[in-house]
Amino acid sequence: MIRAYQDTDLDDVVSIWYEASKIAHSFISEENLIVQRDAVINTYIPRAKMWVAYEDGCIVGFIALLDNLIGGLFVSPKSQRKGYGTQLIEYAKSIIEETLLVDVYQENHQAQHFYKKCGFILIDKRLDENTNFLLLTMSFNVN
Repeated sequence: MIRAYQDTDLDDVVSIWYEASKIAHSFISEENLIVQRDAVINTYIPRAKMWVAYEDGCIVGFIALLDNLIGGLFVSPKSQRKGYGTQLIEYAKSIIEETLLVDVYQENHQAQHFYKKCGFILIDKRLDENTNFLLLTMSFNVN
């Protein structure tokens, strides 16, 4: 099931982000992840429109949209490969009336494969100034 994010979800969302990031972004240092964690809590979550996937009353994943950009899509490591990420992407596609964008680290091959499977195509590459790793911008035309 998917529902709108609530302020009481913050601890679960940050925990999912951190645990999934340690795996998906294993090439990023622990120190940098801690800095990013603070930015997630203090900058991105307050600005984003967010939805959570949940099962049996527990949050298992979330998607954060900054206008038409997926600012984050994370699923708890123990709940991955069960369709929650796809459900969240499909939900985002259903509410966005324009092109849906996402940035993915070049080193995150699993995420690239996932987004390609969901119909996204590569449209740009750039260096992430915060991590010095290459980011790939992928796009899905909703219309």
